[in-house]
Amino acid sequence: MATPPRTAPKLPEPLQRIVEARHHDPFSVLGRHTEASGECLRVFLPDAVSVEVEGTGLALRRIAGTGLFTWSGGSGIVPESYRLRWTDRDGGVHREHDPYAYAPQIGDLDLHLFGEGRHWHAYRFLGAHDHRVDEVEGTLFAVWAPSAERVSVVGDFNRWDGRRHPMRVRGGSGVWELFLPGVRPGEFYKFEIRNRDRGTIHVKTD
Repeated sequence: MATPPRTAPKLPEPLQRIVEARHHDPFSVLGRHTEASGECLRVFLPDAVSVEVEGTGLALRRIAGTGLFTWSGGSGIVPESYRLRWTDRDGGVHREHDPYAYAPQIGDLDLHLFGEGRHWHAYRFLGAHDHRVDEVEGTLFAVWAPSAERVSVVGDFNRWDGRRHPMRVRGGSGVWELFLPGVRPGEFYKFEIRNRDRGTIHVKTD
């Protein structure tokens, strides 16, 4: 009798939403998080075959059948400013800071004024702007999409894959933001928007 094929274990609902690119708060899942037993680190890299934290020897384990990779261990083992080293299916090696390691970058006052319709310089944070966090340079992306279920930044830097870089929504402001380390001025990009009501995908040129 033939052995039936093994099926991947059912994912917890928050992880499933990451895989399906429909999570409105990817920072609650991805990046480093404190657990009862220490810390965990999760990244979503669908093109990767292996992932590690550079300079530490910490290898992340793939969740079978997905592009999710995880690590769990004691507190303080993963550096505060960590970089990922990952290998793609073609053997290419990538080194990059994890976007999901960073706190929100747009100030609460900006969001408050914008929400009241009294921000006269919203162009200074909406769109794409050269940005630095500590010593890490990159681009801060932001867009107003109040009816979206999920918004992602897509471009040559992620093969125009809307699963790779979902943004965080800033409360009820309708503003979505994401700091992408290493993305520099001159890169082509768009915002991929998943509609909350119908699940349809729209691509918006800023």
